[in-house]
Amino acid sequence: MGTVMCLLWPSTPALADPGRPPSFSLQVSPTRLVIPAGAKATTQRFQLTNRGRAPFEVNVEKADFVAGENGALNFQPQAPYAAAAWATVAPTNVRMAPGATRTVTVRVEVPPVPEPGDHQFALIFKVPAGENGANIKINRGIATPVFVTVPGVIDSSVEVAGLQAPEFVLGGPVPIAARIRSLGTVHRDFRGPTRLHAEVGGSEVPFPDFTVVRGATREVSLDWNPPLMCVCHATVSIAGSARTVRIVVFPVHLVGGLLGGLLVLLLLAWFVRRRYRARVLTAAAAMNDGGADV
Repeated sequence: MGTVMCLLWPSTPALADPGRPPSFSLQVSPTRLVIPAGAKATTQRFQLTNRGRAPFEVNVEKADFVAGENGALNFQPQAPYAAAAWATVAPTNVRMAPGATRTVTVRVEVPPVPEPGDHQFALIFKVPAGENGANIKINRGIATPVFVTVPGVIDSSVEVAGLQAPEFVLGGPVPIAARIRSLGTVHRDFRGPTRLHAEVGGSEVPFPDFTVVRGATREVSLDWNPPLMCVCHATVSIAGSARTVRIVVFPVHLVGGLLGGLLVLLLLAWFVRRRYRARVLTAAAAMNDGGADV
């Protein structure tokens, strides 16, 4: 019998009938935690809420991780900048009745001489699969990242490591993907008023909210709705680091349709003119024949 771990994200709404609560729905708040520099020891609290119809148990675990380019948390026992060993969680097992809200406490104690900058770990709120007689069991859970900033040189600089878009398109939407690489000692948020934009076609198009974790590279994408025709340039820039790509928008299918329609009209005009000329010549010949008989 196999077991599968299905990680959900705290900000992802449950899919359910709007008029009825879903069978399973776990909400965790906050969705992530940032412990600022200077805190040698701190205690933080997470609220767990069962918004579903069925009861379940939640096992709380801690794990070190590296961030994938798609933003996923990849758990590794000895990840760079690991901080799971700094954390203590209580309780580690919670029974959740429908509608219940429980509190989980995490205490973080920074060691005496840590490396300056961000250190990170994740709290995993895992709901084990029940006994259902199936060959595959699915454990559901929510992973919440925790960033601990150690005083010292704080550098949140990043660079635009790559920019991709199709060189030629017939129309929109046009996908534009940027790779943002961390160069500093702490994570960098691009959220709300600090969102990253692409300058394309004379306008600014925002990327979705995202975070670049220390030492990681993050790929983000957007869809751009272009004009009917243009030779446009898309540029993504951050503090002197920039990449630009050219996008040619030309609706060949529309132009082909117009040319095809024009060709049909020309052929039709030629055919009508030819028939008209033939009728005129026939009439003229008849008149000449009639005049010869008089």
